[in-house]
Amino acid sequence: KVQHLSEKQFYLEILKKREDSLEKQKAELINQKSSLLKIFVYAKRKMTEEEDNFTREVTEFNNEYGLTSNRDLLIKKRVKTEINDLENEAALLKNEMESMEHKNVQLKALQLQKNELKQDLFTLQSKFKDLEKVIREAERMTKDLEAEKVQVTEKPQTDPECLRLKKELENCRDDDWENICETLRTEIEVLQM
Repeated sequence: KVQHLSEKQFYLEILKKREDSLEKQKAELINQKSSLLKIFVYAKRKMTEEEDNFTREVTEFNNEYGLTSNRDLLIKKRVKTEINDLENEAALLKNEMESMEHKNVQLKALQLQKNELKQDLFTLQSKFKDLEKVIREAERMTKDLEAEKVQVTEKPQTDPECLRLKKELENCRDDDWENICETLRTEIEVLQM
């Protein structure tokens, strides 16, 4: 159980380091996302302004020199190309944002796993403490029983009643006193228990 606990703690530390690393990556990606969104908004606004200015200037130029509508088609093609480029850039930004959201989901899953491991560790530590209490109680009981055992084995040599009965038994060795001896033996055995 201790080894299992150590493994859980080691795995928890690895997850913690991984979580810290992912948190840093998340912060960097959020900063990157914010910067890219600002660039995108700025580029879109700038493009709209430039498109309006360009269209106005071309219209003024065409009106001033009386150019044909073919020029308008060429301008419209260029504007469409620029719009396509900006739409492609917007799609790339969207993909990056989705990628960051996916990494955020992974981070949440790791956080959940870390919490589960913390709960397992807490449970194992609690069980370990309970086992330590049981072991201490068993050791205390063993010491008490050993002390009682020593006391019981020494009783026949030190107890005055036991010594008196032993002496009486030695005095009653002849056949007439056999029943009394047997009774005294029984009493000694009872006292020795």
